[in-house]
Parts: sequence; structure tokens; C-alpha cells
Amino acid sequence: MNRIVRFWADIVSDHGVWLTALGSLVVFFVLFLFGDANAVVMALLDVDLSAVSGMLGLVVVGYGVRFLKWEYYLRTLGIEISIRDSALVFFSGLMLVVTPGKVGELWKAWFLRDLKGVSVGRTVPAVGAERITDLLALSSFAALAVLLYQRSVVVLVGIVVVVLGGLLLLQWRWLCLKALSWCQRLPVVGSYVTELTTLYERTYALFRPRPLGIAMGLSLLAWGLEGLAFWVLLEGFGVSADPILGLSVFGLGSIVGAVSFLPGGVGATETSMVGTLIAVGYDRPVAVGSTVLVRVGTLWFGAFVGGIVFTTYRLWTERRTDTDPKPSPNPNTTHPDDPSDRNE
Repeated sequence: MNRIVRFWADIVSDHGVWLTALGSLVVFFVLFLFGDANAVVMALLDVDLSAVSGMLGLVVVGYGVRFLKWEYYLRTLGIEISIRDSALVFFSGLMLVVTPGKVGELWKAWFLRDLKGVSVGRTVPAVGAERITDLLALSSFAALAVLLYQRSVVVLVGIVVVVLGGLLLLQWRWLCLKALSWCQRLPVVGSYVTELTTLYERTYALFRPRPLGIAMGLSLLAWGLEGLAFWVLLEGFGVSADPILGLSVFGLGSIVGAVSFLPGGVGATETSMVGTLIAVGYDRPVAVGSTVLVRVGTLWFGAFVGGIVFTTYRLWTERRTDTDPKPSPNPNTTHPDDPSDRNE
């Protein structure tokens, strides 16, 4: 049990999860005041619970689709592990969605190394490709808000230009390899050129037309389900809405939160969602209430699921370790701190 406590202490100190949670509470408090706290509470009490259940159901299915993309990336990179281990790594990683830009999910590469001995350099491209294709899918939905409601045009165009430009540059293999070769002359960086070249080759493979097309299809489906979850939730407040509205507002809010690089997009995402809903005619209590619920259901629910999965795994492995017979000391065994026994 002490090891689990230490793990969560490390998560808090290294990733500031508690600060993100506190930030969310502050943002929610401010939004409640903005929307008239009493009216927001009444709106939340009147929401149809079946709509809340439907929202969570769509979010869970979306997690399943995102897992399929993760699994596809691993197979594309030639990383052969069991579905059980792959699911454990993926769903445990959800607890770090509250880090800035979700970069904390890079932890999955280290977890997979500790779990199955897969080098971090082989897995990092998959995590990076996940984030990029997610960003492209959300940008597609955010474009609906730009077209229909003329919101955040400059931000969205800037994101799309940067991401697509980066993808095109990534596919210019000759130029990228030439640049890496030139980096060999640089101090410090030059000693890592071999590793960087290997990392580039794996990333390049994931963004070839076929893998990119498959991953984008899965990303659009997964995040589309979360956008539809927002629409279902709005319907639960007894107001007229349509699927396009849910997709566009959710996509735009998620993009604004991502580019803000705030932990979990806290503050930026909520402000964008509430502002867009008010701009298209919804009253403040409904705009605030629906935004708060969808953020709990898509951000904090994911972190909760990830925490439960990983904590359950740690409890199971700790119990198994405690019940297994202790092996007799072997004088020929390499000491755990021996550098020759390290994989990286």
C-alpha cells in the first residue's frame, strides 16, 4: 500500500494533478457566479439523468475507439504485446489527461517499458501520433463552429496551418534526414543523432497516407462521440440543440484548451464553450451547467477511470508479490543497480 501512496505522491508533485483539480473548482465557481449560481443549480437539478447517462456512455465508447487507434499504432510499429497489457497501458494513461496538452500521457511509454521491456524510443512515436491526429480531428469539428458561428477564426487557421505544415515537412524524408545528419556537428545534440534518426523513421512510418488515414478515421469517430455526448447533454437540459452544435462547440473548446497549454485546458476550454453557447442564443445557466457537466464527464471522468485502472493493477501486483514465495539469494545474479543490466 505504501508504494501506491508514494506513486500518487509522485503524480501530484510531478504533474500537479491537485493544482489542476483546484483550478477546475475555481473555474467552476467563477462560472457559477457568472451564470447566477442559484439559476445554474436549478438547471443542474432539472437535467434529465438519462441524458447524463447517455453522455457517459458515449464517452466510454469513445475511449474504446481511441484504444483501437493506440493498438493499431503499436501493431504498425511492430510492438507485439497482449491486448490485456495494451489496454492496461492505454487506460492507465487516461489519468494524465489533466496535464498540459496531455503531454503527461508520454508516461505510457515508460510504463510499457517497465511492464514488458519495450524501449521508450519505440513507443513515444505512437503517443505523439495519437496527440497529433486527435488535434486534427478536433480541428475539423472546430471548423464547424468557425463556419457557422464565426468564432476564433485566427486561432483555428493558425493551428491547422502549423499542424499540416508539420506533417508535410515530416513526409519530406530527404530533408529531415539531411537536417539530422547536419545536427551531428552540434555539441550535445550530435551525440543523440542516431537515436533521433530512429525516432524520426518510426514517426515517419505512422504518418504515411494509409496509417494516417486509418488513424484519422478512428480519431474523428472517437471525438465525434464526445461531441455528440455534449449534444445529448444539452438536450437533457430541455433546450433545442442539434448534433452539429455539440460537435462544433466541443471541438472548438477542446482546441482552445489545447493551445492554451493549461493543465487539462482548465479555464480556456470552459470559457470558450460557455461563450460560444451564449453567442448562439443559450441563456447563461444552461451554458454554464452543460459546460460544467461535460467537463466533468469528459476530463475528470477519464482521469478517474485511469486512476482506478492503474491503482487496481498496482494493488493486484503488490498482493501477488507479497504472496509469492521469496526466491533464495543467487550470488551470480546481477545487482539491480549494475549498469550492465539496464536496458536504456
